[in-house]
Amino acid sequence: MKWQKKSDRSEKWLEELLKMPVETDWLEFKSEYKLFTKEGKVAEKQRDEFIKDILGLTNGNCHTIRKNKYLIIGVDDSILENNERVLHPINYRLPTQSEISRWLKIACDPVIVGIECEKVAYKNGEIFVIKIPPSFDLHETQRDLDASSGYFREYSIFMRQDENTVLASVHDGITIEQRKHLFRQEIANPPALLIGVITGGFVAFIIGRANIKTVFQTIPISETNLLVIFTLLGIFFGGSLGWIIRQLTEVRYTWRYMTTKQKVILFSLCIAIIIVVIASFKFSH
Repeated sequence: MKWQKKSDRSEKWLEELLKMPVETDWLEFKSEYKLFTKEGKVAEKQRDEFIKDILGLTNGNCHTIRKNKYLIIGVDDSILENNERVLHPINYRLPTQSEISRWLKIACDPVIVGIECEKVAYKNGEIFVIKIPPSFDLHETQRDLDASSGYFREYSIFMRQDENTVLASVHDGITIEQRKHLFRQEIANPPALLIGVITGGFVAFIIGRANIKTVFQTIPISETNLLVIFTLLGIFFGGSLGWIIRQLTEVRYTWRYMTTKQKVILFSLCIAIIIVVIASFKFSH
């Protein structure tokens, strides 16, 4: 789900979120979040619970490294009516974006940047939407959190496990951090798929020009069309190889989180691509 411009944040976009049957590892609903007392002071337990939820979404898990995450306040996390979540009135003070940033700066390290929040009109009410962009870092607490759900020591690392925010194990923390570093490298460097497409197309073009006369004698097709076929086969071969390399790299970290169905589908796709690539390579020779 992409964060849209104000003019494009239609009810249809919100309906897609509010009709989801369950929360996910990138989406959390809260019926209410009273972070301030009636006197206007910070409700510390609720604030620390809020910080815990933000940290869990920000760290995410191996499946959500590249995703935007959302914490939506004013929406029931379990009750649905007419296939849509029940709204709860927000008749209390909510934190500003500046206050959220200040709370997180004091509570966690590294600092979380890029969080956006906005109260959005929806049908006959309002909801408070907090968008958390992908992060390259693994964030841990730099003070104890005395949250409403429990007491958490300094240097705690939270992650998402389906619809729950939980403490990450050492292994999970290392795995998520490695995936985040891979994501940083993908942004900084050209992707393997693009390199494979360009390299494969260039090599096939050169090889095709060198061997086109021999092939042309046995296949009734123009030299130009034959060269195009050689080049397209090279692009497909190079792109497929780049895709396989990328998938193999990611699978190293995500395999333990994948369902049996996902494992079978991924394995079948890899086998199918390898067969097609081998057949294409034999045809080109």
